[in-house]
Amino acid sequence: MSRDGLLRLALERDQLTADAQIALDVELGNRRITASDLASFKAESLAGKAEQGRHIDPFSVFSGSVGKKFLGRKSLTHDPRFRIEEYDTTLWFFAFWFPIFPIARYRIRRLFHRPWSFCTSDEFHVLQKFPQRDWEQILLTWVKAMLVLLLLRFALPLALRHFVYR
Repeated sequence: MSRDGLLRLALERDQLTADAQIALDVELGNRRITASDLASFKAESLAGKAEQGRHIDPFSVFSGSVGKKFLGRKSLTHDPRFRIEEYDTTLWFFAFWFPIFPIARYRIRRLFHRPWSFCTSDEFHVLQKFPQRDWEQILLTWVKAMLVLLLLRFALPLALRHFVYR
């Protein structure tokens, strides 16, 4: 069970049997999860629910051509013991897989992403919603998106010409 799953289970401790509570205490002790860790997790999960009402799906853009997606990582920190990373990111509104406008900036925590892994976790927790946007990150995202469009604009006709006249 993941650390977050274990912490969620600990929050529902009163619904467990006596034997299950003992097993939970043993596992929390083995993983060195303290009462303060549990209290901070409870506060984070309550804050995340209050901020959004419900879980934002960062990969909803893949289910259609319009949606929301997190882009950018700033102030990245990670804890290799629990394979958790935290970073500031911007939630974008997408249309046709192109970032149209930034919705808000968040500090999120999720399972550690390894550069060589294509299966990243979509399970995350919003730690904080910032009142202001990070315009440096927004400008960088728009510049990258424009570079991709320019690359497609000039590389696609060259590739087609190569295969058509071959």
